[in-house]
Amino acid sequence: MRSFFLLSTAAALAFATPVPQQLDLSMADAIPTPENVTVPSDVSSQTVEFDIDAALEDAIVAVLTDDNTIDVSDSTADPVNGTTPIQKRAACSTVALGSGPTPSPDTAADFLKLASIPTAANGASAPSGYTESFKNVKAAANAYGYLGFTTLTSYNVQSCADKCDKINGCNSINIYFERDPQTDPGNAECKNNNPASTTNIKCIFWGGPVTTENSVNAGQWRSKFQVVIAGANGYVKNSIATPTGYSSSAYYGAASIDAPKDCNGQSTFITSKVFTGSPFDARLCAAACDAQNIDHAKTGAQQCRYFNTYILSRNNVALGQYCNLFTQAWTASQATYKGITSGANKYTISYSFGVSASSDAGNCNKESSPPTSDTGKPPVTGPSTGADGFINWKTFKANGVNLGSWLEKEKNHDTFWWNSINDDPSIMDEWSLCASLGAQCGPVFEARYGSYVTKADIDKLGAVGVNTLRIPTTYAAWVKVPGSQLYSGQQKTYLKAITDYAIKTYGMHVIIGLHSNLAHTRISLPGGINNLDIGEAFFHKEWFYNETNLAYSYQAIDGILDFIKASGNLTAWTIAPINEAGDDLSKFGGPNTLSTAAADWTGKYLNGCLDHIAKLDKRIPMMVQDSFMTPGAWYKYFDASANVVIDTHVYFFAVAGAYSQYTPGAVCGQAKWISNFDKFPNFVGEWSLQIRFNNTFSDRENNFNVQRFAFDKYASGGAFWNVHSHSAAAVSGEGTQRDYWSYVDLIDQGVVKTIDTSYAGCDAL
Repeated sequence: MRSFFLLSTAAALAFATPVPQQLDLSMADAIPTPENVTVPSDVSSQTVEFDIDAALEDAIVAVLTDDNTIDVSDSTADPVNGTTPIQKRAACSTVALGSGPTPSPDTAADFLKLASIPTAANGASAPSGYTESFKNVKAAANAYGYLGFTTLTSYNVQSCADKCDKINGCNSINIYFERDPQTDPGNAECKNNNPASTTNIKCIFWGGPVTTENSVNAGQWRSKFQVVIAGANGYVKNSIATPTGYSSSAYYGAASIDAPKDCNGQSTFITSKVFTGSPFDARLCAAACDAQNIDHAKTGAQQCRYFNTYILSRNNVALGQYCNLFTQAWTASQATYKGITSGANKYTISYSFGVSASSDAGNCNKESSPPTSDTGKPPVTGPSTGADGFINWKTFKANGVNLGSWLEKEKNHDTFWWNSINDDPSIMDEWSLCASLGAQCGPVFEARYGSYVTKADIDKLGAVGVNTLRIPTTYAAWVKVPGSQLYSGQQKTYLKAITDYAIKTYGMHVIIGLHSNLAHTRISLPGGINNLDIGEAFFHKEWFYNETNLAYSYQAIDGILDFIKASGNLTAWTIAPINEAGDDLSKFGGPNTLSTAAADWTGKYLNGCLDHIAKLDKRIPMMVQDSFMTPGAWYKYFDASANVVIDTHVYFFAVAGAYSQYTPGAVCGQAKWISNFDKFPNFVGEWSLQIRFNNTFSDRENNFNVQRFAFDKYASGGAFWNVHSHSAAAVSGEGTQRDYWSYVDLIDQGVVKTIDTSYAGCDAL
């Protein structure tokens, strides 16, 4: 028989639009048509298990990580066939014999004329708890959320419904007669491509509503045998289970809430989510609403008190379960939005319910004075840009922070978490840690992605004027390389949540780096680029001179470019294709970190990156990390017109003779020296507060301010390493490394403040 649509599309898309309760058509058009599944005729039943707990966990994590792309397909198992044949089959037969009537002559046309079929269909009544959707149709439903089927021995609607009631997630049934071949027309041993027919009575279980509109499956041809359907009735449950903590649901049918503003003129809409990969279940939206309130308790986000959920369809094909979250409850009178037609696509709504919190429906109270628009956050002030909106690194002054050890894990900056996962001292890099965790690597890493960097962190950075984020990633976030032990999962989902928030809320510029380049760990490329944990893994440097790894590296760059394109804002990004590359560990950190041959190979790679970037938009800048050589060492590889900025790293924690109290003069001298290289803009991509000798808490504020001042005055600014550091390693002098490397801690301790424009910095020395 013809295929049904399976709910295995592993995606969930959120729509954020200027009219929030309506559809973002660019996003809606991108939802793929669900994959097909064929209901077999050679077994008596098929089951699809739905694990609601797994789906709810995905929903909760999605909100807490600000993730609007939810994959809940892991909540549904693959179909399992029943093994009991309906009757004994002929020797060559691969299909089961059914219990329904067969015509004489035995043709499809005569099957459709059988009087007993419409008699059975028209004589059936809606089972208890169900509403009739259609009756005696000559087509089966292609509904949402396939949950298996069973073959009946009689046209018994109540029996079909009783079975649905015992299936987790089942919301509707479709019962019908189907003309099937007694033997397989495609089996050469049967020697008959138009065999005698048998009639199966099928009861199909769905997680979404069956409707006249989605009853489009009229059968199919199998060789010269025609499969046809008749007497199809559809029934939908007339209520849904009320999630814990919520009041009974209200049914809105084919319309969704298009909420007006509240009594104070404020929008009550919070966010939208679309789940695919599971049956329709109001508990998914309830979990998202509950998680929103957990986020509210921690960050002051809007509190969810009501949600509207429904099935979104395109051209009568169900795409997913849509959820709108609101700060207050609404009634059926506001359910006025019925979808939209765009070109050849018609988007419609069905099975719409509204559910409010049982304890507080969020009824509006008129404020005594108009609410202000002040959010407590500084105004969005974007970076210096040209007339075309793209960043101009020649004039831009970055006040930046690295989000290191987030999407590329480093033991020394996330020590407590690392040791809680594996305290083996020999496990020093992400490669080895992920390998040691096996199948648990993904869940463990993704839980940390969601907690290590949060929107609250971005708020703290924005409050002190940070305008740039430098974000290291591994190549595994963008491309799967055979044999690599680096984790390849949902890094892009977490990256999108944070960067969307930073860009839209604070106008921040984002530098995306490959911090493990199969040669080094902080910017990752396949094979390793520097023998260190930040290049892929310790003692990995096989990226150099390896065309296969080079090709994978370009795939990673293309992955970043696709991510940037999908963001809808090409101007917010700079790409850093490699970080601290080095082919001789004994010389790492010095001017000979790269041999001449390795530098030439890196230059070849970087020019290829420029070509890839130009295919999207050549106005997107490329950052060249200098590998501890002078900025001028890279000039020979690029024409002066190249959209390049040089990234140099300035650290004093390993400089011989560097004392905390004498740092300001050394900083200013170093920054001024960098300014002598002027073919391309210079940016200090990494710096910190730890000095080689005699670190003191009292010196930190001045040492921070002078570095921020110097890199702003003599370069295009810089980015402090790191947003968080949990290193308990001792330093020379007072405290631990955390006291000198953790930006958020430094904000909390009053060391880092907004820029004081009266600060004299290097000018006072």
